[in-house]
Amino acid sequence: MRHIISAIIFLLISAITFSQTKLSLLDGTQYNAKEYTFFNDNGSSMEIKLEKKNGKLKTKYIDINEIWSVGDSVVYIPTQEGEYSVEDMRDVVIGKQTAKKEFNAWWAYAGGFAVGAGSIIYFGGYRNQPLLSLAIPIAYATGISFTRPTKRGIIKRYPEYRDNECFVYGYKNRANKKIFTNTIISTLGGMVVGGIVSLAIKGNETTYIVRP
Repeated sequence: MRHIISAIIFLLISAITFSQTKLSLLDGTQYNAKEYTFFNDNGSSMEIKLEKKNGKLKTKYIDINEIWSVGDSVVYIPTQEGEYSVEDMRDVVIGKQTAKKEFNAWWAYAGGFAVGAGSIIYFGGYRNQPLLSLAIPIAYATGISFTRPTKRGIIKRYPEYRDNECFVYGYKNRANKKIFTNTIISTLGGMVVGGIVSLAIKGNETTYIVRP
């Protein structure tokens, strides 16, 4: 139902786009689309063209239900009971966009790399406990998946949103995803480095033969 209504709005905006139209998604992601068109008979998806640094166009497909706005025109429409109103969703999206641009989860990179590399080197290389060396990074990444900024910390940084629960929710949601993604990437990277170091350690071990 929603994508039919949204498709009608899109058609009222334009059937095909002009250059560099800003496309905003509900998850806080933003694209500068060179072109966009509908595909599928009911207009449930959009094909957008993004310009790469070398000037060539990259094609991306987006479900219309994932889109917040095209240019200055809001596409999101609540169609079910309990969904955010347009005004509340605007604040949620702003919160997600803000976290995507400004939230810096550098500690997630550092912590993930340290745990990944350290567990592989220590338990895999020195202790020869490969299962434990894998279990610790997995447990760490799982625990991090529940981590997100506190409301107090968000409000301290953005006092203008002190009474805006929708902004806080959107910020927390996107920041949590960034923390989790950074942790996974850095943990896997640390495990690869730890594996290389562990192999080097084992390769340098000297075997002594005691003659009777």
